Amino acid sequence: MITRIKRCLQRLIKNPYELYANNTELQRLFTGYKNAIILGSASSINKIDVAQYSEDMVITVGNFYEHPQIEVIKPKVHIFAASHPPITTEVLINWWKRCNERLPLETALLIEKRDKDIAEKVFIDRDIYYYSYGGHLPVDFTKPIMSPWSVTIIALQLAIYCEIPTTGIIGVHHDWQCIKPYTHFYDHDKPSLEYFMKEAGIEISYQTQKQPFPKERLYREYELYQQYETLKSEAERLNLKIFNYDPFSDFDVFEFDKTTVLIRS
Repeated sequence: MITRIKRCLQRLIKNPYELYANNTELQRLFTGYKNAIILGSASSINKIDVAQYSEDMVITVGNFYEHPQIEVIKPKVHIFAASHPPITTEVLINWWKRCNERLPLETALLIEKRDKDIAEKVFIDRDIYYYSYGGHLPVDFTKPIMSPWSVTIIALQLAIYCEIPTTGIIGVHHDWQCIKPYTHFYDHDKPSLEYFMKEAGIEISYQTQKQPFPKERLYREYELYQQYETLKSEAERLNLKIFNYDPFSDFDVFEFDKTTVLIRS
């Protein structure tokens, strides 16, 4: 009984969010930007000159480091969602090693705490910030944040946390979830998460549209859109604006502003 009480007191005394304490640096580094650009990996990225945003707070996610102009774009932050099945430790290490080879060294990384050990082994000499799921609004990266159904939800929370006046989204469609093929701007047969999973003999059900529970997938899509709607309301409360800049996207949670991009000829 006494031991149990001691453990409880230790938990109360020790700051459970100590790992995220230096995330206030994110605000210091980026609050001065007027525009944030979140770049997803939809195939429309190949049709848009995204290098034009290199002076803005560019936030990239997932496999975006495979973009041929990644050194020109120079993202300010690259975000990974927490690893989860069917991603294995081996696949995660190979995927991140590839990222470490291509991502500009000055790009900071934002990684979920469960992947901390692997991150510290792979991303040597890089600025890494950690976050965790299970939080709620208002957004505060020194504590757990709202658990996402998509890595873009994390990126939007970061833009809101840094109080960027205007955020534009490009390459975020979500249409593959239900009605279109699973494609990206990069080739799945070349180094990428899909490539390393295939190399390990792991099938991605999204690629073949073999969802084991299509009904469940639809429910998750609904929850994802509700998260976007929640963040839209939060941004409006803070007088921040979020737009969908992608002229090839039908993702309509946020107001479209398709005049701000340069389409490749």
